[in-house]
Amino acid sequence: MIIDEEAAKGFIVQRATDTHKGECGRILVVAGSTGLTGAAALASMAAIRAGAGIVSLACAQSLNHIFEIKLTEVMTIPVAESEPGHIGKNSLPVLVEREKNFDVTLLGPGLGRQAETMELVRELILKADSQLILDADALYALRNQGELLRNCHRIPVLTPHLGEMATLLGISVEKLRHDVLGITQRAAGEFNAIFVVKSEKTIVVFPDGRSYATGVGNAGMATAGSGDVLAGTIAGAYKLAKKDTFPQLGVYLHGRAGDLAFEENGIGLIASDILNNIGRVLLEVHG
Repeated sequence: MIIDEEAAKGFIVQRATDTHKGECGRILVVAGSTGLTGAAALASMAAIRAGAGIVSLACAQSLNHIFEIKLTEVMTIPVAESEPGHIGKNSLPVLVEREKNFDVTLLGPGLGRQAETMELVRELILKADSQLILDADALYALRNQGELLRNCHRIPVLTPHLGEMATLLGISVEKLRHDVLGITQRAAGEFNAIFVVKSEKTIVVFPDGRSYATGVGNAGMATAGSGDVLAGTIAGAYKLAKKDTFPQLGVYLHGRAGDLAFEENGIGLIASDILNNIGRVLLEVHG
């Protein structure tokens, strides 16, 4: 199935006028590290732009002041570090307790690959009760350990680009490109996970084999931070979409926002341009 405007309108739920922010999606983002604070900020802002009512960013405590200044609508939760600028394994009890109050936990953008942080990712994946969306460095933590995904409390959503997907599966990018859909369908079934594989034609594949391909997007979206915006957009669409369609809706919102950004900036568009056009897309499909 092609994910286009007509499909997106079918995925979306019309929001009641008397709804309150707590009903619009509570999103916990666990992200960021020294040098990669932008990824966390982009993902968090994309979630709230895509319709989430409440977004909180769990970050390394020494970086909290950066996010307090940079983010206005997103709340922060400073947590313990393994070393300055990197979330540590000793933050696990706090994160496990806090994530129970959220609908979605987005884990990974700009998180870094420090060994203790990778341990934290693997343990949190197994303990979390909320809907997991795993991106970027959270995917790296699962290389050669994808079987852990079968033990998640809910079917997780993974958002790899082709390189990350190949690393996760232990194969070459060339082999993956040769049969992206077939390999992803097999992986989704094996790991009991939903895959959003990012490329020139992003696909969404469910464990039962159902597959969707984007009908929007452009070459200008090959820019740093675009994937962080996508992960946040999928998270923010969780309560805006009908059951099991939030990954597809998020992919459409992101791709169409990228097309609007391309009209304004061409291949010079940046991730923030995509972020800033999500609201225009919601006007098109939701009103």
